[in-house]
Amino acid sequence: MLQSIRLRNLRSFADTDNSPYIDLKPITVLIGKNSSGKSTFLRSLPLLRQSVEANTTGPILWYSSYVDFGAFSEAKKFDVKDNIIYFDFKIQLSPNTPNYFSSYYYHLKRKILSSKDINTVVEVGVTEINNKTILKKLSLQLYNHKYLFVFNNDKKCDLYIDGTLNKISEDLGYLNLNQFLPLIGFWTKDNQRFDDEGANEYFYDILHSKIKKYFGNTNDSTIKDGLVRIGLNERDDIKGVLTKIFKNNRTFIKNLEKKEKDICDMVYQLSLSASISSLLVTINNEIVNTFKNIKYIAPLRSTAERYYRHQDLQVKEIDHTGSNLAMLLRSLPKKENELFTQWTNENFGFQVKVEEQGLHYALKIKAGSDPREYNINDMGFGFSQILPIVASIWMETSRNKKLTLRQKKSDIIFAIEQPELHLHPEYQARLARMFVSVINAAKERELSLKIIFETHSQTMVDTLGDCIEDELLSSQDVNIVLFEKELDSSTTKVKFSYFNSEGLLEQWPIGFFSGRK
Repeated sequence: MLQSIRLRNLRSFADTDNSPYIDLKPITVLIGKNSSGKSTFLRSLPLLRQSVEANTTGPILWYSSYVDFGAFSEAKKFDVKDNIIYFDFKIQLSPNTPNYFSSYYYHLKRKILSSKDINTVVEVGVTEINNKTILKKLSLQLYNHKYLFVFNNDKKCDLYIDGTLNKISEDLGYLNLNQFLPLIGFWTKDNQRFDDEGANEYFYDILHSKIKKYFGNTNDSTIKDGLVRIGLNERDDIKGVLTKIFKNNRTFIKNLEKKEKDICDMVYQLSLSASISSLLVTINNEIVNTFKNIKYIAPLRSTAERYYRHQDLQVKEIDHTGSNLAMLLRSLPKKENELFTQWTNENFGFQVKVEEQGLHYALKIKAGSDPREYNINDMGFGFSQILPIVASIWMETSRNKKLTLRQKKSDIIFAIEQPELHLHPEYQARLARMFVSVINAAKERELSLKIIFETHSQTMVDTLGDCIEDELLSSQDVNIVLFEKELDSSTTKVKFSYFNSEGLLEQWPIGFFSGRK
């Protein structure tokens, strides 16, 4: 599960020691003046999606169908010397997720893995060489240890463990098979074959050479078979794991009791290092699945048309501009169309239907108690702006569909720019309440759902506070992120506000919306 994101050296985001991570709560609200950095942060999400969906030569695709960051040289903060842009993530890996150490089970099904959630920090640094964006640095923080890979142009990389260059760097290489994170292992001398288990075996061989003296006359193959079962575990769990694996070896168990600290420290450090390359495969799977589930809705949605021509196209989701909204609604079965109409009526007080008219069809709106139906083109700009948002969220959260375990445990992230555009304050408030409603519904369905939106609407913020006061929403489920720039600075400063249990904002800047100081 993706928990937090930090950007460094991207546009106005600096690389400083106190650069904060932004927690992605079920509802995350981005607030700030124009050009303060909030749009850059939000658009980094569709940027990551388009980067993993396309066949690219580098990890980041700066320009594609969702967003346009120009090129590396245009996206990099202009006043920094470091020629690296960083995308940093806090990720929680759970034993209940289908991808949890899938690479381990594929290769070594007998490993003993931690039954606890594993919290990791992944920092991805990209640079530009010959107008191509390439991966330069990749660090992984795990159990208070840091593994830093520095990539060279010759398919080689250096590994620093807790700041020290490791000897494995003499042979270590990498391979990128259109992944976000590369495979780590060894190349043959002719660079024709890549061994993605080479790094694992390297550290297990060192572990074997150091630990075999504690086994007496035990056969080397027996010791090695046991060592590769250690897997990834916290330091406090190592003794229990070793006891379970080697319970029938009296000599080793006796030595383990005598020299517990020396043995467990050594086994912990080397087995952890042996797990890193496989762990990166699992993290890559988690990241890619999450990025592909980002649903981006742009600030200026497509204007409504009076009539739409028939197109026999398969529609799976709302386009980020909402241009295929009518086509999607028309493709829904009758029952689902009725459910969507019922849902919009309950949440917003209007109904939507698609009406066939010869070779064309039209979107019709019936609002409130008015018995008449109107073409959406005659209903004002607001309906065309809000419908792509509500339809997209309904498609992912409220349709009557059975969810697989993978779907339940995969993050679905909505990144929405200015959802309040052209909406009357009443509809802004209804939209905020709808966000609360779908978050609660997602929890009931065990669906991991996050809504991140950028807004200038005080009404939407106040409505979230009202929902907390009315106990419809937990204050812990909301993160209020404030983006600011000093008048004489090009650097974004990120601060945080939050609701207390009564729905009142704490640490809120005076006059933030009014401009008064």
